[in-house]
Amino acid sequence: MLSDKEYIRHSLETNLFFLRIVKEHAIFAAASLPPRDRAIANKLVAMKNSFEELLSEAIELADRAVSHEVLASDELITDFTLAAELKTQFLTGIPINTDLTRRELELKADKRNENVNGLLEEVKELNIKAMGMTKAAIAFKTKLLKNVLECKAFSYTYPSMLEHVIEESQYYVKLLEKLERRDAIDSVKEVIEEEIFWNHIMGEHSKFIRGYLDPEEEKLFNTANAFAKEFDRLQEKTEHVEDHSDLVPEVTKESLKDVTALRNFKVQGTEGILKCRIKSLIPPLLSDHVTREANHFLRLLKTFERLV
Repeated sequence: MLSDKEYIRHSLETNLFFLRIVKEHAIFAAASLPPRDRAIANKLVAMKNSFEELLSEAIELADRAVSHEVLASDELITDFTLAAELKTQFLTGIPINTDLTRRELELKADKRNENVNGLLEEVKELNIKAMGMTKAAIAFKTKLLKNVLECKAFSYTYPSMLEHVIEESQYYVKLLEKLERRDAIDSVKEVIEEEIFWNHIMGEHSKFIRGYLDPEEEKLFNTANAFAKEFDRLQEKTEHVEDHSDLVPEVTKESLKDVTALRNFKVQGTEGILKCRIKSLIPPLLSDHVTREANHFLRLLKTFERLV
Protein backbone atom coordinates (compact mmCIF):
# COMPACT_ATOMS: atom_id res chain seq x y z
CA MET A 1 0.00 0.00 0.00
CA LEU A 2 1.24 3.48 -0.87
CA SER A 3 1.55 5.99 1.96
CA ASP A 4 -0.11 9.40 1.53
CA LYS A 5 3.21 10.96 0.51
CA GLU A 6 3.97 8.15 -1.98
CA TYR A 7 0.44 8.42 -3.39
CA ILE A 8 0.86 12.17 -3.91
CA ARG A 9 4.30 11.86 -5.48
CA HIS A 10 3.45 8.96 -7.81
CA SER A 11 0.16 10.62 -8.82
CA LEU A 12 1.83 13.92 -9.70
CA GLU A 13 4.67 12.23 -11.58
CA THR A 14 2.20 10.08 -13.54
CA ASN A 15 0.05 13.08 -14.44
CA LEU A 16 2.98 15.30 -15.39
CA PHE A 17 4.15 12.64 -17.83
CA PHE A 18 0.87 11.40 -19.28
CA LEU A 19 -1.13 14.65 -19.44
CA ARG A 20 1.53 15.99 -21.79
CA ILE A 21 1.50 12.74 -23.77
CA VAL A 22 -2.29 12.65 -24.25
CA LYS A 23 -2.57 16.34 -25.11
CA GLU A 24 0.08 15.80 -27.79
CA HIS A 25 -1.90 12.83 -29.12
CA ALA A 26 -4.71 15.32 -29.79
CA ILE A 27 -2.31 17.64 -31.62
CA PHE A 28 -1.03 14.88 -33.89
CA ALA A 29 -4.54 13.62 -34.65
CA ALA A 30 -5.84 17.12 -35.44
CA ALA A 31 -2.87 17.92 -37.70
CA SER A 32 -3.48 14.71 -39.67
CA LEU A 33 -7.05 15.46 -40.76
CA PRO A 34 -8.01 16.94 -44.16
CA PRO A 35 -9.98 20.23 -44.54
CA ARG A 36 -13.29 18.35 -44.82
CA ASP A 37 -12.99 17.27 -41.18
CA ARG A 38 -12.18 20.70 -39.76
CA ALA A 39 -14.97 20.30 -37.17
CA ILE A 40 -13.37 17.11 -35.83
CA ALA A 41 -9.96 18.78 -35.79
CA ASN A 42 -11.44 21.68 -33.80
CA LYS A 43 -12.83 19.24 -31.24
CA LEU A 44 -9.39 17.66 -30.91
CA VAL A 45 -7.85 21.10 -30.38
CA ALA A 46 -10.47 21.82 -27.70
CA MET A 47 -9.54 18.49 -26.10
CA LYS A 48 -5.88 19.52 -26.22
CA ASN A 49 -6.77 22.80 -24.50
CA SER A 50 -8.53 20.94 -21.68
CA PHE A 51 -5.53 18.68 -21.14
CA GLU A 52 -3.26 21.74 -21.08
CA GLU A 53 -5.41 23.28 -18.34
CA LEU A 54 -5.18 20.10 -16.29
CA LEU A 55 -1.42 19.87 -16.90
CA SER A 56 -1.14 23.43 -15.59
CA GLU A 57 -2.87 22.30 -12.38
CA ALA A 58 -0.49 19.34 -12.08
CA ILE A 59 2.55 21.59 -12.51
CA GLU A 60 1.23 23.95 -9.83
CA LEU A 61 0.86 21.07 -7.37
CA ALA A 62 4.10 19.31 -8.32
CA ASP A 63 6.68 21.88 -7.23
CA ARG A 64 8.73 20.33 -4.39
CA ALA A 65 6.42 17.30 -4.36
CA VAL A 66 8.02 15.07 -7.05
CA SER A 67 11.30 13.20 -7.10
CA HIS A 68 14.61 14.46 -8.40
CA GLU A 69 14.90 11.15 -10.29
CA VAL A 70 11.85 11.96 -12.44
CA LEU A 71 12.82 15.62 -13.00
CA ALA A 72 16.30 14.53 -14.12
CA SER A 73 15.10 11.69 -16.37
CA ASP A 74 14.11 13.82 -19.43
CA GLU A 75 10.75 12.04 -19.49
CA LEU A 76 8.71 15.17 -18.69
CA ILE A 77 10.55 17.52 -21.02
CA THR A 78 13.84 17.34 -22.92
CA ASP A 79 16.29 19.94 -24.18
CA PHE A 80 14.35 19.81 -27.48
CA THR A 81 10.76 20.06 -26.22
CA LEU A 82 10.31 23.82 -26.34
CA ALA A 83 11.87 24.15 -29.79
CA ALA A 84 9.82 21.18 -31.03
CA GLU A 85 6.61 22.78 -29.73
CA LEU A 86 7.37 26.12 -31.37
CA LYS A 87 8.27 24.49 -34.69
CA THR A 88 5.22 22.21 -34.67
CA GLN A 89 2.95 25.14 -33.82
CA PHE A 90 4.41 27.05 -36.78
CA LEU A 91 4.07 24.10 -39.18
CA THR A 92 0.56 23.01 -38.19
CA GLY A 93 -1.08 26.24 -37.05
CA ILE A 94 -2.26 24.45 -33.89
CA PRO A 95 -1.64 26.64 -30.80
CA ILE A 96 0.53 25.05 -28.10
CA ASN A 97 0.88 26.45 -24.60
CA THR A 98 4.67 26.62 -24.37
CA ASP A 99 4.47 28.39 -21.00
CA LEU A 100 3.76 24.97 -19.47
CA THR A 101 7.14 23.75 -20.69
CA ARG A 102 8.90 26.82 -19.29
CA ARG A 103 7.21 26.26 -15.92
CA GLU A 104 8.24 22.59 -15.86
CA LEU A 105 11.84 23.63 -16.39
CA GLU A 106 11.62 25.48 -13.05
CA LEU A 107 10.14 22.59 -11.01
CA LYS A 108 12.07 21.64 -7.89
CA ALA A 109 12.24 18.16 -6.36
CA ASP A 110 10.75 17.25 -2.98
CA LYS A 111 12.75 17.42 0.21
CA ARG A 112 12.99 14.09 2.00
CA ASN A 113 11.28 15.23 5.19
CA GLU A 114 8.90 17.80 3.73
CA ASN A 115 5.23 17.26 4.60
CA VAL A 116 3.09 17.29 1.43
CA ASN A 117 -0.01 15.72 3.00
CA GLY A 118 -1.90 18.98 2.54
CA LEU A 119 -2.02 18.14 -1.18
CA LEU A 120 -3.96 14.93 -0.67
CA GLU A 121 -7.45 16.12 -1.65
CA GLU A 122 -6.20 18.28 -4.51
CA VAL A 123 -4.22 15.39 -5.99
CA LYS A 124 -7.18 13.03 -5.65
CA GLU A 125 -9.34 15.56 -7.51
CA LEU A 126 -6.66 15.88 -10.20
CA ASN A 127 -6.59 12.08 -10.67
CA ILE A 128 -10.38 11.90 -10.97
CA LYS A 129 -10.50 14.72 -13.53
CA ALA A 130 -7.64 13.16 -15.51
CA MET A 131 -9.43 9.79 -15.60
CA GLY A 132 -12.68 11.34 -16.82
CA MET A 133 -11.01 13.48 -19.45
CA THR A 134 -8.84 10.63 -20.74
CA LYS A 135 -11.79 8.24 -20.97
CA ALA A 136 -13.62 10.86 -23.07
CA ALA A 137 -10.55 11.20 -25.32
CA ILE A 138 -10.40 7.41 -25.73
CA ALA A 139 -14.05 7.31 -26.80
CA PHE A 140 -13.56 10.16 -29.28
CA LYS A 141 -10.45 8.63 -30.88
CA THR A 142 -12.04 5.17 -30.94
CA LYS A 143 -14.89 6.63 -32.98
CA LEU A 144 -12.41 8.37 -35.30
CA LEU A 145 -10.49 5.12 -35.75
CA LYS A 146 -13.72 3.25 -36.56
CA ASN A 147 -14.58 5.83 -39.23
CA VAL A 148 -11.09 5.58 -40.74
CA LEU A 149 -11.22 1.77 -40.82
CA GLU A 150 -14.66 1.89 -42.45
CA CYS A 151 -13.44 4.45 -45.06
CA LYS A 152 -15.83 7.09 -43.70
CA ALA A 153 -12.94 9.39 -42.77
CA PHE A 154 -9.36 9.98 -43.90
CA SER A 155 -6.30 10.69 -41.78
CA TYR A 156 -2.62 10.99 -42.54
CA THR A 157 -2.10 9.10 -39.27
CA TYR A 158 -1.84 5.32 -39.67
CA PRO A 159 -4.81 3.40 -38.20
CA SER A 160 -2.28 1.45 -36.12
CA MET A 161 -0.99 4.78 -34.77
CA LEU A 162 -4.51 5.71 -33.65
CA GLU A 163 -4.77 2.28 -31.99
CA HIS A 164 -1.39 2.98 -30.36
CA VAL A 165 -2.46 6.30 -28.79
CA ILE A 166 -5.73 4.76 -27.59
CA GLU A 167 -3.75 1.95 -25.96
CA GLU A 168 -1.43 4.42 -24.22
CA SER A 169 -4.43 6.41 -22.95
CA GLN A 170 -6.05 3.24 -21.62
CA TYR A 171 -2.77 2.43 -19.85
CA TYR A 172 -2.80 5.92 -18.26
CA VAL A 173 -6.33 5.35 -16.92
CA LYS A 174 -5.26 1.95 -15.57
CA LEU A 175 -2.34 3.57 -13.73
CA LEU A 176 -4.61 6.21 -12.19
CA GLU A 177 -7.08 3.56 -11.07
CA LYS A 178 -4.19 1.63 -9.52
CA LEU A 179 -3.04 4.77 -7.69
CA GLU A 180 -6.54 5.35 -6.34
CA ARG A 181 -6.39 1.84 -4.85
CA ARG A 182 -2.99 2.80 -3.36
CA ASP A 183 -1.33 -0.12 -5.17
CA ALA A 184 2.41 -0.08 -5.88
CA ILE A 185 4.44 -2.07 -8.41
CA ASP A 186 6.01 -4.46 -5.95
CA SER A 187 5.99 -7.91 -7.54
CA VAL A 188 7.94 -9.65 -10.29
CA LYS A 189 4.65 -10.35 -12.08
CA GLU A 190 3.88 -6.62 -12.28
CA VAL A 191 7.42 -5.87 -13.48
CA ILE A 192 6.96 -8.38 -16.31
CA GLU A 193 3.61 -6.83 -17.27
CA GLU A 194 5.18 -3.36 -17.41
CA GLU A 195 8.10 -4.57 -19.52
CA ILE A 196 5.77 -6.39 -21.92
CA PHE A 197 3.71 -3.22 -22.38
CA TRP A 198 6.61 -0.82 -22.87
CA ASN A 199 8.68 -3.11 -25.11
CA HIS A 200 5.56 -3.39 -27.27
CA ILE A 201 5.31 0.43 -27.35
CA MET A 202 9.01 0.78 -28.26
CA GLY A 203 8.57 -1.71 -31.10
CA GLU A 204 5.61 0.24 -32.48
CA HIS A 205 7.57 3.49 -32.26
CA SER A 206 10.30 1.91 -34.39
CA LYS A 207 7.72 0.85 -36.99
CA PHE A 208 6.09 4.30 -37.09
CA ILE A 209 9.47 6.00 -37.51
CA ARG A 210 10.26 3.56 -40.32
CA GLY A 211 6.93 4.25 -42.00
CA TYR A 212 7.02 8.04 -41.73
CA LEU A 213 10.52 8.44 -43.21
CA ASP A 214 10.93 9.59 -46.80
CA PRO A 215 11.78 6.64 -49.09
CA GLU A 216 15.17 8.24 -49.84
CA GLU A 217 16.20 8.07 -46.17
CA GLU A 218 17.38 4.49 -46.67
CA LYS A 219 20.00 4.46 -43.92
CA LEU A 220 17.56 5.73 -41.28
CA PHE A 221 14.85 3.40 -42.62
CA ASN A 222 17.16 0.40 -42.23
CA THR A 223 18.11 1.45 -38.68
CA ALA A 224 14.46 1.89 -37.68
CA ASN A 225 13.61 -1.44 -39.31
CA ALA A 226 16.38 -3.17 -37.36
CA PHE A 227 14.99 -1.71 -34.12
CA ALA A 228 11.49 -2.87 -35.07
CA LYS A 229 12.73 -6.45 -35.56
CA GLU A 230 14.78 -6.34 -32.36
CA PHE A 231 11.82 -5.19 -30.27
CA ASP A 232 9.56 -7.81 -31.83
CA ARG A 233 12.11 -10.39 -30.70
CA LEU A 234 12.45 -8.82 -27.27
CA GLN A 235 8.67 -8.61 -26.89
CA GLU A 236 8.37 -12.33 -27.57
CA LYS A 237 11.15 -13.07 -25.09
CA THR A 238 9.54 -10.87 -22.41
CA GLU A 239 6.20 -12.65 -22.84
CA HIS A 240 8.02 -16.00 -22.48
CA VAL A 241 9.43 -14.81 -19.13
CA GLU A 242 5.90 -14.78 -17.63
CA ASP A 243 6.34 -18.51 -17.02
CA HIS A 244 10.05 -18.28 -16.15
CA SER A 245 10.42 -15.49 -13.59
CA ASP A 246 14.05 -16.43 -12.92
CA LEU A 247 14.89 -14.94 -16.34
CA VAL A 248 13.47 -11.48 -15.49
CA PRO A 249 16.84 -9.89 -14.54
CA GLU A 250 18.32 -11.02 -17.87
CA VAL A 251 15.40 -9.60 -19.89
CA THR A 252 15.41 -6.35 -17.91
CA LYS A 253 19.12 -5.91 -18.63
CA GLU A 254 18.53 -6.64 -22.33
CA SER A 255 15.64 -4.17 -22.43
CA LEU A 256 17.83 -1.49 -20.85
CA LYS A 257 20.45 -1.96 -23.56
CA ASP A 258 17.97 -1.91 -26.46
CA VAL A 259 15.87 0.99 -25.15
CA THR A 260 19.00 3.07 -24.52
CA ALA A 261 20.10 2.50 -28.13
CA LEU A 262 16.62 3.35 -29.45
CA ARG A 263 16.43 6.46 -27.26
CA ASN A 264 19.77 7.67 -28.65
CA PHE A 265 18.48 7.08 -32.19
CA LYS A 266 15.36 9.11 -31.38
CA VAL A 267 17.43 11.96 -29.93
CA GLN A 268 19.51 12.11 -33.11
CA GLY A 269 16.31 12.01 -35.15
CA THR A 270 14.72 14.85 -33.18
CA GLU A 271 17.80 17.01 -33.67
CA GLY A 272 17.89 16.18 -37.40
CA ILE A 273 14.18 16.97 -37.87
CA LEU A 274 14.46 20.26 -35.98
CA LYS A 275 17.40 21.26 -38.19
CA CYS A 276 15.49 20.14 -41.32
CA ARG A 277 18.17 17.58 -42.19
CA ILE A 278 15.84 14.58 -42.31
CA LYS A 279 13.12 14.12 -44.92
CA SER A 280 10.02 12.66 -43.29
CA LEU A 281 6.37 13.13 -42.34
CA ILE A 282 7.34 13.31 -38.66
CA PRO A 283 6.39 16.55 -36.83
CA PRO A 284 9.25 17.72 -34.57
CA LEU A 285 7.04 17.33 -31.49
CA LEU A 286 6.23 13.71 -32.35
CA SER A 287 9.94 12.91 -32.46
CA ASP A 288 10.45 14.53 -29.06
CA HIS A 289 7.30 12.80 -27.78
CA VAL A 290 8.59 9.28 -28.50
CA THR A 291 11.99 10.21 -27.05
CA ARG A 292 10.33 11.15 -23.76
CA GLU A 293 8.48 7.84 -23.69
CA ALA A 294 11.78 5.99 -24.10
CA ASN A 295 13.27 8.03 -21.25
CA HIS A 296 10.27 7.14 -19.09
CA PHE A 297 10.74 3.42 -19.80
CA LEU A 298 14.47 3.67 -19.06
CA ARG A 299 13.72 5.12 -15.63
CA LEU A 300 11.23 2.33 -14.96
CA LEU A 301 13.75 -0.31 -16.04
CA LYS A 302 16.36 1.05 -13.62
CA THR A 303 13.72 0.83 -10.88
CA PHE A 304 12.84 -2.73 -11.93
CA GLU A 305 16.51 -3.74 -11.68
CA ARG A 306 16.31 -3.04 -7.94
CA LEU A 307 13.04 -4.99 -7.58
CA VAL A 308 14.14 -8.17 -9.37
